[in-house]
Parts: sequence; structure tokens; C-alpha cells
Amino acid sequence: MVNLSFERKRKLQIYLLAALMILCCLMLVACNKDYSTNVEGPTVQEPSHFMAKFMIKINDSLGGGTQSFGWTVIIFTIILRLILSPLDIWQKVIGRKNSKAMERMKPELETLQARYADDPQRLQQEQAALYKREKYSMMGMCLPTIVSFVVFFVVFAGFREMVGYQFGQDYKNCYNAYETAFSAQVEEKYGDVNGDGKFDINDVPRDTAEGANFVFDANVVAQQAVYDDYYSEERTKVRSWLWIKNIFVGDNWSEAVPGFTTVTGQKGFATSRLKGIDAEEYNRVMGAVLGTGGWNKKSGKWNGLLILPVLSIVLSFLSTKLLSSAQGQPPKPANKQGEKEMAAQSSMKAMQWIMPIMMGVFGLLYSGAFALYMFTSSLVAILFQLAFNLIGRIIDKRKGATVKK
Repeated sequence: MVNLSFERKRKLQIYLLAALMILCCLMLVACNKDYSTNVEGPTVQEPSHFMAKFMIKINDSLGGGTQSFGWTVIIFTIILRLILSPLDIWQKVIGRKNSKAMERMKPELETLQARYADDPQRLQQEQAALYKREKYSMMGMCLPTIVSFVVFFVVFAGFREMVGYQFGQDYKNCYNAYETAFSAQVEEKYGDVNGDGKFDINDVPRDTAEGANFVFDANVVAQQAVYDDYYSEERTKVRSWLWIKNIFVGDNWSEAVPGFTTVTGQKGFATSRLKGIDAEEYNRVMGAVLGTGGWNKKSGKWNGLLILPVLSIVLSFLSTKLLSSAQGQPPKPANKQGEKEMAAQSSMKAMQWIMPIMMGVFGLLYSGAFALYMFTSSLVAILFQLAFNLIGRIIDKRKGATVKK
């Protein structure tokens, strides 16, 4: 890179940064193991992802896990932001130094542009020397951005497993309620006919009209038991959050009670993968609650109202805008060569908008819990940036008063 021009060095740095970010994403996707949740056993296996385990610990500490998971997400996000705060502070300090450096350099940069207007190569050399002397570095703010990008996908993996775990818990509770109600009816009507110590469908003579009618009626009663359990105050409280019917389903047009293809990862963007069940069993057990609970009671649609995805995009753009405004910008170019340099800087700025757009997509297509995480994270980032800017102005004011004295 020694013999490259300033412009080409800057472009190469941008391309390398973009490649590194893409590589990190590919590595996370390729190395991410199968986090499927098995519901075959008597209990649902607990998540193995450390982020999901952390969320469960927080959730258990809030009323023994009976509070809305939405509040768990908010607390989890605040704690994570506090853990990553040294990285945020580092990024903001670098941005503040760059801003101060640019204020000092702007007059000289304008002079250099006028002096070497006909010698672009010399202008680049003089600008590079000035940037180096003043320790102005756009790349200095990129490392925290890369780390934040990686953390984003790590947290997403934790939420994805957490969603699958909750789907598994909901199904297992419904399955137990169904089996308990069905077995009680078999015991009362037929007893243990085959002598296996169980009261199940094998004790019912299904080849007779009486047996077939019994199975139909018993299934209706068992499904009603599932409905009562699923919509009990305790279980509803865990799933719901403000306007969202089921925080583990997207804040969008999705059904509040996920169907078989959704919970097994065959539909949508595979936010969860339950295994150990088949479609016939799932639909039989969940038959009374499928297509219910949404804003449209008849169709069961619209688990949410698209509020969190929209807010996530708005706050993420605002957060990025506040961060970029804290970074000093060079003066406008005075020649075509300078325009190329500004184009390279514009490319780097464009990369800062990737995260807000990506957050909007994730907030729209994945669980409401993850959308709430992104919204809370952006809100905390904005508040932190505003506080940092206020402290910076106070420091500058005091320094100015000291200089005058």
C-alpha cells in the first residue's frame, strides 16, 4: 500500500472493511450449530446458547418467570449495553477527537485545496500528511462498528434459540393439558382395558360407533382444556407485552399462535426449530388455539401492529445520524480529484446506514422480542450519545472559561 495514492488507500480500506464485515457474518452463520429444541421427552431441553441462558436467568429473577418476557428483554438489553459501554465510550471519544481535529484543519485544508488545485497528487500527499499530523482517522471509528455488528448476530442467535425454547414450552404445557384431560375421560369411561397402566386411546374400542363418538367428544373436551391452559392469566402474561399478543412472534401480520410449519422452521425465516413432533399431533393438541388471539379474533391474524419494526428503523437512523454528526467532516472539494475523495468518504458513510436498514428487516421478519431488543438498544444509544454530547459541551465551556482567565 506504500505506493498507492491517498484516494486508493482510502477506497481499499473501505473495501477491506466491508469484506471483513461480510466474512464475520458468513462465519457466524456457517459455524452456528443447530439450536433445535427437542420436545420428545417429559421436559423441554433448556437453551445452550449463553445469551439465551442469560435471558432465562433474568426472566427467572423477575417474579419467578411469571412476568412478561418483554420486560426481560428490556433489562437484558440495558445490561448488555452497560457491558459494551467501554466500546461505546471509545468510539465517541475518537469521534470527538476527529471533530476537534477537523475544526483545526479546515482552514489549512481549504488553503491546500486552493494552492494545489492543479496538482491533485501533491494535494493528496499534503492532506495525508496533515491528517496524520493531527491524528484524524475515519478508520478509528470502524473497529467498534465491526464489533457491534458481530455482537448483533451473536445476540440474534440467542434470541432465535429463546424463541424456539418458548414455543417448546408452550407446546409441552398444551400437550400435558390435552393428555391429562383425555386420559381422565378414558379412565372414567373404559378404565385400563389393555392393562398397560395407562388410560389412553388404546383403551377405546375405536372400531365401534360408540368408541368413535367418544374419541371425538373427548378430543373436544381435551382441546378446551388446552385453550384454558394456553390462555390462563399466568401464561398469557408471559407471552404478551403492551400491544403485542405474543412477544415470541413478530410484531406484524403473523398469527399470534404459531402453526406447525412456523414452529418447525419450515415457514418464514426459521426463527425456531422444534423437533420430536409431527403435524397431525401438533394440530390435534393445538387445534382449539390455532387461529385465535390476534387482533382480528375471527382470523387470528396480526399478532402485532408493526410499531416496533418502524420505531427500530427510525431510532436506528437517528442513532447513526447523531454518531456521524459527532465526526468532523472535511471541507467541500475544490476540484475533480477532491470530488473523488469525497465519493470515497461517502462510501464509508453509506456503510453506516447498513445497520439501520438491516435492523428494520430483522424487526419486521423476526420475533417481537428481537425487535424490542433493537428498539431498546437504539434508544439507549441515543440517550448515551446525547449525554456524551452534553458532557462534551460542558467540558469545552469550562476549558474556554479557563483560557479567558
